[in-house]
Amino acid sequence: MKREIVENTLISMGMPIKLKGFQYIVDAVMLLDTPEWKNPKWTALYYKIGTMNQDTGSRVERAIRNAFLKTRTKVADYEMIEHYIGFTNCENSNSISFLYKNIKDENPEPEQEEAVPEELQTFNEVTAEMIREIVRQTLKEMLFELA
Repeated sequence: MKREIVENTLISMGMPIKLKGFQYIVDAVMLLDTPEWKNPKWTALYYKIGTMNQDTGSRVERAIRNAFLKTRTKVADYEMIEHYIGFTNCENSNSISFLYKNIKDENPEPEQEEAVPEELQTFNEVTAEMIREIVRQTLKEMLFELA
């Protein structure tokens, strides 16, 4: 997930960029997109964000709560806020999880094809050609038996 997508979503909801919580929410969403933070302990997530930004976990939690509160009370775009973070169950963890899920659903990442090693690719091509030849030979034998 790209950082710009998260930032633009928060801006479009009317969240003030100048708030510390803005950056912390972006960091939280970006961390949720990594495998080790899929199902986080929220206090550990706040601590991690605090460490990344030379702050404490409690200040991170408070700044995020304040940013969500200002966004919900200011209500620049009601539909956007309702869609991305909602007005019910306003806990930080629920708001961040809901935000992450909605952004992720709207911006699926293209699946990357795994690179096949050249030796294996050559082997697969040879194997496929061998199978084709066996099928041809079998069909010829079957046709001659019928005739």
